[in-house]
Amino acid sequence: MGSRVLGVDFSGATDAGRSLWLTEARSTGEGLVVDDCYSAADEWGVDRERAHHGLAERAADFSVVGLDFPFSLPQALLDEHCGGTWPGLVDWLTGDGPADPDSFASTCRSTARAYTGDGTAQLRRETDLRRAALCPYDSIVQYQTFHGIRNVLAELADDPDVVVAPMQSGTADTRVVEVYPAATFGWLGLYREGYKGDHRDRRATNLEGIEACSVDIGDFRETYESDHDALDSLAAAVSAGRVGADPPRHGPRQEGHIYV
Repeated sequence: MGSRVLGVDFSGATDAGRSLWLTEARSTGEGLVVDDCYSAADEWGVDRERAHHGLAERAADFSVVGLDFPFSLPQALLDEHCGGTWPGLVDWLTGDGPADPDSFASTCRSTARAYTGDGTAQLRRETDLRRAALCPYDSIVQYQTFHGIRNVLAELADDPDVVVAPMQSGTADTRVVEVYPAATFGWLGLYREGYKGDHRDRRATNLEGIEACSVDIGDFRETYESDHDALDSLAAAVSAGRVGADPPRHGPRQEGHIYV
């Protein structure tokens, strides 16, 4: 496998291009070197569908791609709606399943209540529990999950030169993995939260922590310190750049895995 790495801070908003950021980097003998950082709006415009299509096309140019959104659902929901498999989830969301993020989340909540029998509406995957991540259909991330799978992963999953790990196995030119910047920062002992918005000083601290891990950020210090979405794309690239052999998974393969 080659050495080009793409880290993506994803957005499922209507104007996704504004807050969808990408960091392009390459692995070297000395560590990770950042070559570029930019927003999807700069490349493809603010429209969600254009930005997502552009991202899917761009991703196929890299050896490993880290995308910051949930790739799958808890196994109980896959069993109920998707034949128990991740390809079934892709078919469900691109076919006759929920037509929008709200109906997607509502369906998942109803199924979860029936499954648990105690009124619990939000189920998390094993990897979510291990990485302190939200339920994949939580109101905060339901747009990312729905549109990420439907608009991006569905297109990549059909490409014979791409593997969406760990649900798809085998070798390919491009490996696509789920990442979570908060977990990356936590693994590094940095700020998992509280570094967005007006907290430039905390972003600077997180950036220094990343640099200490043999990451050359090039001329992008101002970009990363001034915009938390840009910084999250760097964290995504750092985790993607660490992906090697398939690590021990937390839970069923079809639920996916957050790579840190």
